[in-house]
Amino acid sequence: MHVLYRNIETMELNAETRSVANVFTLNKKYVVPRFQREYSWQADQLEEFWEDITQQIRVNAGKPAFSEYFIGAVVLVGDDSKPDYLIVDGQQRLTTLTILLRAIVERLNELKETKAAEALHKNVIQGVDHEGNEYFKLINESPKPFFQNEVQALEPQKISAPISAEEKLLSEAYQLLRKRVSGFKLKGLSDVDAAKALRDQTLDYLKFIQVTAKNEDDAYTIFETLNARGISLSSVDLVKNWIFKNYPNVHPHDNAKQVWSDIRKKVSKFSSLEVFFRHYWNARYAFASDDRLYKSFKDALKKKQISGPKDFLLELKEAAETYRKIGAPRDSDWRIQKERPVKRSLQLLGQYKVTQPRPFLIALLECRRLYKSIPQSLFVSTVRAIENFHFVFSNVCQERASGLEGKYTRAAKQLYAAGADKTKAEAVIKKLLNDLRAKRPDLSKIKTSLAGIELTDDDTTKKQIQTIFQKVEAHRLGTSELEVAGFSLEHIDDQANKAAWCNQIGNLLPLDEKLNNGIKQGSTFTAKKVVYSKSQLRTVAEFLVQNPQGSWSQGDANKWCDHVASQLDLATRV
Repeated sequence: MHVLYRNIETMELNAETRSVANVFTLNKKYVVPRFQREYSWQADQLEEFWEDITQQIRVNAGKPAFSEYFIGAVVLVGDDSKPDYLIVDGQQRLTTLTILLRAIVERLNELKETKAAEALHKNVIQGVDHEGNEYFKLINESPKPFFQNEVQALEPQKISAPISAEEKLLSEAYQLLRKRVSGFKLKGLSDVDAAKALRDQTLDYLKFIQVTAKNEDDAYTIFETLNARGISLSSVDLVKNWIFKNYPNVHPHDNAKQVWSDIRKKVSKFSSLEVFFRHYWNARYAFASDDRLYKSFKDALKKKQISGPKDFLLELKEAAETYRKIGAPRDSDWRIQKERPVKRSLQLLGQYKVTQPRPFLIALLECRRLYKSIPQSLFVSTVRAIENFHFVFSNVCQERASGLEGKYTRAAKQLYAAGADKTKAEAVIKKLLNDLRAKRPDLSKIKTSLAGIELTDDDTTKKQIQTIFQKVEAHRLGTSELEVAGFSLEHIDDQANKAAWCNQIGNLLPLDEKLNNGIKQGSTFTAKKVVYSKSQLRTVAEFLVQNPQGSWSQGDANKWCDHVASQLDLATRV
């Protein structure tokens, strides 16, 4: 079938049905262009792909029988006169097919079918140009040399370890498909015939529509147009496409690709690139949901709010480093003694899995760096106030955060707009903190929530309870010097008694680990208080003053829980 399509930005597209063999046996290179996303298929997608292929094979009268199976469209840029095609869409499938075919080569070698294995490798994975030089049919510079050395080569070189996230996914895909191919059986056929049947199904009966355009520059336009037609491309893919299209310099070095890779590395350990971009865009430019981000970006382009591609890329790089300081803070980020509590607050927000404040935190850090408009004391107290709010609101009381991100986003844009005007910047911060106060749970809600928290083997609840006591203790001391890890949790009524309320906060006390270990199991409440009196913690001293009695009951535990809640309320007020 041969069809001619027009009307996409005046481009002429050629489309025809092709098999995998039709594509890979050509003397062509299929190049993954610089604007494409990294390989991203994981186990679920690979398993589905495998099932789609193998379910088309059956045995009929002792011989394999096949069914054609359509696997979508592949869009390429190039023509017959050129030795290579650019892959505009279909990179994930073509890469996975290459991995699968390489796994079949490995299986044929295992079965001593070396000629068949070498033929398959030379026909569809590796080619030879007119000068006799060998090359791989699929060209991808991003995971080089791992992909080439350890997957595409006929003999794995065993010298390149997977380092990047993309390389690890490629390695995992190869190992999974090798395992599936090695275990592939067809009832009534030998292992050799089953492996060859899998080969033939993949090469000759998997079909897709190959769409080609002659003009290489049209790749970027096709890429964006496909998204408009419903093909799954994220807003970040499309922004990347715009940057690479308008910043095409690749000599002496492809700086755009390098900077984009640096951005991804900065945020990938604690967030996705998509979430980072949404948070930065919402903070700096305009509020937009995930599905409207690219439209918002294009609107900003029309209004000339976006600088040139190089400047915008470098702007994103700076923002990514700021985002990294928020999501993965280091000691080196906060060398000044008075600013070190900021690192702790940012770490705690990560521990609570709270991301709503990040647009505002980006603006707060960026404006402080760019405009020097936010005094150090206000900066530190604002970050701590946000963290304290979310400890009570999100972590302890688990309130719904509807509307919060909008408040943070509006404040972020207002902070950028304030620029170097300290008065305006301080007014923006004051307004935000007032909004947080209005949404903060009251004391009765905090008491109810604390009463429902129990210490379990889960490290998360232990950290949560330690943080509660840390905040209470720091409030009583009037400093922030105490670290969460500086004490253990003592059960006032022994765990061995197995009281139903044993693991509730009312039955817990922060205590130095050595003191705690010195308490013998089965000790009376009076004997325990003798040990408690050796503690330097203000919280323990208050406990002793409030509990002069000689025994400990559930009623006493409930009173202690209410006291801790009252102290937490005071300690975390915004």
